[in-house]
Amino acid sequence: MAAVNKGKSKYTGMNRVSPLKPGLRGSQNWMAAQMRAAKHSPKAFVRFVFKIIGTFLFLIFIGLWLGGYLPAIRKNLNVWKIDKLMAAGFVVEQVDVMGEGRLNERDIRMAAQIQRGGYFFGVDLDAARDRTESLPWVERAVVRRLWPNRIVVQVVETTPYALWQHEGELHLLANSGQPIVPVSEAVSIPSGLKTYVGEDAPSQVKIIEAAVGPYTEIWSRVESLVMFPSGRWDLHMRNETVVKLPAQEVGHALSRLAALDRKTFILSRDVGTIDLRLSDRIGLSTKPTAQAHSS
Repeated sequence: MAAVNKGKSKYTGMNRVSPLKPGLRGSQNWMAAQMRAAKHSPKAFVRFVFKIIGTFLFLIFIGLWLGGYLPAIRKNLNVWKIDKLMAAGFVVEQVDVMGEGRLNERDIRMAAQIQRGGYFFGVDLDAARDRTESLPWVERAVVRRLWPNRIVVQVVETTPYALWQHEGELHLLANSGQPIVPVSEAVSIPSGLKTYVGEDAPSQVKIIEAAVGPYTEIWSRVESLVMFPSGRWDLHMRNETVVKLPAQEVGHALSRLAALDRKTFILSRDVGTIDLRLSDRIGLSTKPTAQAHSS
């Protein structure tokens, strides 16, 4: 009878793995292999240490991300960085404004919103430029840093092109026809500006100038231009003569007036009105007398 081996398992020679930790065997083998390699090679040891540190940092990052702490950490690091740079001297010490003198410097500083004592690299140059260009007098603005602590705001001011009378108040007009500011708020006003009158006159400035401008003998004498709701214009000359233009064929009417002036010097005479509204005739009237004005 065969002897029975008591106390010995028929599974002798096999390593048992806990059914509760089925992956433990592989992890143990990998760790053991890494540690054995680290013992025999300095490079392998360094790689092993870095892998451990990297894994640890990755787990910390995942924990912070899942906990929602990353934005606060990023903000605090940024504040710390700015504090260190400002302590090193990167602070706005001087804000210079350069222009042509029509603008109030205080208005430019308020629009740019650049404060002395602020973080030098924290100034948003594009936003400061956009705010400065929103001022009525500013046509273009450039905002730049000058090392190590200076910010320069340089403006190109809008050149007044004409005057616009509306609802009893005079405004300065830009070359584009856009109102700049009321004359009462302007620091200085260039001389020789023509005055346009009428609600829609600013949008028609270039059109009427293109029509009258080529006739320099007429345009040089014009002091103001009045636009009527019908679209036609009256030209008020410096000698108080009024030239009434038609709504259509303005160029033809001006050509007739220029030819008449070359023959008779009509624009230099003491004439009250020159009516060009009819294409086949020119109407003339004298200036009202002082007695007629008083009555």
